[in-house]
Amino acid sequence: MSGITYVRGDATVPSVKGVKVIAHVCNDIGGWGKGFVLAISRRWPEPEAAYRAWHRGRAGNDFGLGAVQFPGRRPWPRKPVSSARPSTCPASAAASPAASGPGSSR
Repeated sequence: MSGITYVRGDATVPSVKGVKVIAHVCNDIGGWGKGFVLAISRRWPEPEAAYRAWHRGRAGNDFGLGAVQFPGRRPWPRKPVSSARPSTCPASAAASPAASGPGSSR
């Protein structure tokens, strides 16, 4: 197994080529306002608005654990991340994150 590669930098500005997905795993209580989502909200207001609307309408949609949402399907800003420094750490397993946003499914 090759291990996990850690990259330092701003997660809202992925430094790799190709299609990018910023995945954020959360619980199902509908909270937004602490941690990583603050960086998301500062950069793009659409994901927070979409998540809050999804939670408000949960009686008539699939909001809940295991559901995903993909808000803001648009090109990423072409802003380089100069502070990204990869390093490798061996690991026996890697986590697989889930994404969230409108157009959700389980």
